[in-house]
Amino acid sequence: MKKLVGLTLVVMLFSLSISAQGQRQRQNKNADFTPEQIAILQTKKMTLRLDLNEKQQKEIQKMMLKSAEERQKFRTENQKNKQDGTGISSDERFERANMRLTKQQAHKAEMKKVLTNEQFEKWEISNRKAMKKGNMKKWEKQGTRKGNGSKKKFKNRV
Repeated sequence: MKKLVGLTLVVMLFSLSISAQGQRQRQNKNADFTPEQIAILQTKKMTLRLDLNEKQQKEIQKMMLKSAEERQKFRTENQKNKQDGTGISSDERFERANMRLTKQQAHKAEMKKVLTNEQFEKWEISNRKAMKKGNMKKWEKQGTRKGNGSKKKFKNRV
């Protein structure tokens, strides 16, 4: 009986690890798409969420294509640096973060021009939710690392 319970436990753990690997592979599903395909899919999703007209769809697809091409360029550059083993300096990291925020501001301004006020409010709300969701995933990843310095030291504690 003990062997049967132990065997069942081993099989369950094995199946859980396999399903976790499958989920990780599904997360990288956009890696196979071209920037054009990504732009089309993003535009269609926005059309469904915001009820865009034809003119808005064309404008947004242009914007999405531009941003998808830039993301692909940065992704290949990062992969190249990772393979070479060359990291980026803190100044380069600052410049990239600054550039990313500037692009986000410009994207928001462009969206405000293209969308109606009601659509823009809907877009902002969904964008905030997506950002929160993305930040939660980022924090979860950091929390699983060892030695991430999350233990605070206080003066009055030993």
